[in-house]
Amino acid sequence: MLIVCCSEISDPNWRWIADHLSEKDVRFEFIDCCPRNWVERQFKFLNLARLRGSLEAVLKAKGKNAAILVSHGPTLAAWCGIFARVIFLRSALMAHSFNFVELPNSLKTQIFSIGLSRVDRFVVFSKIEITVYALKFHIPESRFSFVHWGVRRPATGGASSRPIGYVSAIGGNARDYGTLIEAARLLPDIPFVLVVRPSSLEGMVVPANVTVHINLSLEATINVLFESRFMVLPLNSSEVPCGHVTIVAAMHLGRTMIVTASTGIADYVKDGENALTVPVASTSDLVQAIARLWLDDSLRQSLEKNSLRFATAQCTEENIAQHFLQQMALLRMERR
Repeated sequence: MLIVCCSEISDPNWRWIADHLSEKDVRFEFIDCCPRNWVERQFKFLNLARLRGSLEAVLKAKGKNAAILVSHGPTLAAWCGIFARVIFLRSALMAHSFNFVELPNSLKTQIFSIGLSRVDRFVVFSKIEITVYALKFHIPESRFSFVHWGVRRPATGGASSRPIGYVSAIGGNARDYGTLIEAARLLPDIPFVLVVRPSSLEGMVVPANVTVHINLSLEATINVLFESRFMVLPLNSSEVPCGHVTIVAAMHLGRTMIVTASTGIADYVKDGENALTVPVASTSDLVQAIARLWLDDSLRQSLEKNSLRFATAQCTEENIAQHFLQQMALLRMERR
């Protein structure tokens, strides 16, 4: 059975879950939707690479009679859906990793809805997204399926000594670094290390106890997280479905965290069990939580133990592969 998979991952060695299904009657072919030439690199407004890659994936799925075309991310899902309608593709469409940092405006929503109406299954990493996206794009909730974000344990530079450590914060999607910077200013004796995007701290005065790295490599970023005493994930909303990648990475590394309470991460973070949560944009609550976790070794170790247990049980590539097999079987039954 052939599965065509299109994504914006340029690494030629990326095989998604193919290795976990090598003993099954499943074969993958991958299409990357990254710029391949000068024209695709220059015309960013239309993102020609996405258009080309989506069309290439749909044509390959039709030419080789693929059972399923899997797209990663909402934009590729929409384009694959549009092209699938144009060329009358018979293959099932699965929109995996379906997640919006911000919902599109009304015009884009109408365009997205045309393509997404052709998609047979949407895989999301938080349950709240099912309700949000079904309502936004007029899609039956029955087409959605939830699974925890799953990855292998991130590679690190070795064993962490963490003799003193620091508080880490990494990532850029839907972050509220303003509140974290103010909290750090009120905790001058605690060191912080941030890995952010160039725009993340615009207009902010960074206190002396905060070290900032811009756009570090993935390996270096993971090591910053691994060497920290714990992580803070400050989100800019109580509903935003972002931060899953960072949360699961921290859990696999045995690091607990302080996270903004959000329905978008409620499937992963349990206050007092594997993390501490604080209200959105509350500097005072964040200061109290950081000070508490910095000083209370017993609490931190308990949260770390539970975080690692949760990630090992729920957030693995094996779980993603098994979920994919289940959805593939359901799609075949539905399309008979």
